Amino acid sequence: MNRNGSNRIDLIQSEIKKIPFINEGQKVYWDATIPGFGLLVGKRSKTFFIQVDVKDSTKKKGFRTVKKAIGRYGDLTPEQARKLVNGHHDQFGDFVVGKRHELKLNTDNGRNITLKEMVKAYFTEKRTHYGEKHKLSTVTGYTRIIEHHFASWLHLTLPEIAKLTPETIIARHTQIENHEDHGPFAARNAFVMLTAVINYATVKYPSSVRTNPFNVLRLGKHIRPVKRRTECLAGEDFRVFHDGIKKFNEITRDAYLMCLFHGLRATSEAASLRWEYKNENGKILGGIDLEKEEMRIPDTKNRLPLHVPLCRQSLAILKRRQAKNPEGNPFVFPSLPRPQCVNKTGHVRLMAAELRAKTGLNLTVHALRRSFITTGKKLKLHEEADRLTNHVDSSVTGRHYDGREVDDLRQPLQAIVNEIERLMIEGVKAKVVQLATANAKDELPR
Repeated sequence: MNRNGSNRIDLIQSEIKKIPFINEGQKVYWDATIPGFGLLVGKRSKTFFIQVDVKDSTKKKGFRTVKKAIGRYGDLTPEQARKLVNGHHDQFGDFVVGKRHELKLNTDNGRNITLKEMVKAYFTEKRTHYGEKHKLSTVTGYTRIIEHHFASWLHLTLPEIAKLTPETIIARHTQIENHEDHGPFAARNAFVMLTAVINYATVKYPSSVRTNPFNVLRLGKHIRPVKRRTECLAGEDFRVFHDGIKKFNEITRDAYLMCLFHGLRATSEAASLRWEYKNENGKILGGIDLEKEEMRIPDTKNRLPLHVPLCRQSLAILKRRQAKNPEGNPFVFPSLPRPQCVNKTGHVRLMAAELRAKTGLNLTVHALRRSFITTGKKLKLHEEADRLTNHVDSSVTGRHYDGREVDDLRQPLQAIVNEIERLMIEGVKAKVVQLATANAKDELPR
């Protein structure tokens, strides 16, 4: 019977209980309030479903009717079925599109979805490994890379992407790899990102993208492996580094020292460090607490907060920066105004090229983080070095039984930084000494 027929009731608990099973065939009951929401009754089950009309240019009428089962009554309550039809908010507070709207959007099985639209859907719908939304900086960066390297493919639909030949894909990879402004790493990075997007499309729209055509690069070993970075301050490098960073302005120099003294990541943790971190409602989520001698960065690369003590050396830096901080500036290391140069971020930029030029060492900024961790491990402070740098311990003990607090990390942190400072000032062959900043709240010698 059609939806205008007599089998139209309120699909609520009390009414559904009254509906008897039937001996032969199936019978449909339509909900009185939600168009297309129905209950299919058979011999042993009652099943909720949704039915909608969707556009289809291949049909004479210009549309076709699509049905989709929602779930059995008993497994789902009528209220749960209604939420699935109309849409609802999930545990993260995000709105999940209802089955009605989903059918309207997706009944073409991705036939008309372009690569550009698929990239947007990937970052909008897919969660990270930790169940979080992708960071805005991640979305912006990845989208920019894909749109730059694959501009001529963005208008292609998913079925057209699926038909790209191995020769075409390999040629594009070679073109990026041999470009004077890009190179092997850029080629690898771009195609790894694009492959992830299309992998998601194969799951969401399997009838349009049955296999990922970009797998030819991986299976054919066309993508060069990225060599593990090993840059790290060692031996007399500490003294060379210390002398070299004196060529930077005071703010940038202090930012590099914070990287080294706490093993901070260059941009997301050190350069953009704030006195206070607030959410959209103004609630303070973290920042620098000089009274408690603690630092809390609420959102890091692995989406876990970094909550650590401050050492005497970093306290000296932070008090110096606080005294000289421009009024109202939220950043610990604000950018300095330069003629004809505007830093839109508002904070310093820590760049490997400048670091190499002024120290003469073959370093990346991340090498300072690696130097902190290596120094800690040489002092047999393995677990402490990982905790201080927010490395995730995936073991059972690390996940469930490591209950150490911030204060438990003060002594290990101070030991690591004392050793780093000794190496910078006194050199490798010097005896272990207690420097001024290890005992008093003075500035680091320059």
